[in-house]
Amino acid sequence: MDTVEKVTEHIKTHDKLIPMFNMEIEETAPGMARMNMKVGPNHLNAARVCHGAALFALADVAFALAANCHGRMALAIEASINYFRPVAEGSVLRVVCEEEFQGRRTGTYFATITDENGKKIAIFKATAFRVDDVSVSRYNRENK
Repeated sequence: MDTVEKVTEHIKTHDKLIPMFNMEIEETAPGMARMNMKVGPNHLNAARVCHGAALFALADVAFALAANCHGRMALAIEASINYFRPVAEGSVLRVVCEEEFQGRRTGTYFATITDENGKKIAIFKATAFRVDDVSVSRYNRENK
């Protein structure tokens, strides 16, 4: 199993929002992740549209995958989202998160959430801080 597969499996197994929100990981690579989520009744807010927190969570998990698939643990130090349109129950959302910049200690990522028709739903931007003392060796130990 290579680093990307180990990190992806670790996050898929240990990030509790993935099953809770019915997210699916489609593809991962260093600095990139693609996921989807079908909006169900548990995603709705009081206005009966997809809750902004569910959209943020989808983008944030994709960001975690993209940032950590380099093999060094990366934690968010900043994240923001802009919402463009409401999303109805039953919609299938897709997020693509890509690395814009990677430095020695930080990385900047942008994610775009679209619906099944390709309409842009939201954009997300986040900055990751890479932790020195935690590397792929942790993923190796925990995924044996």
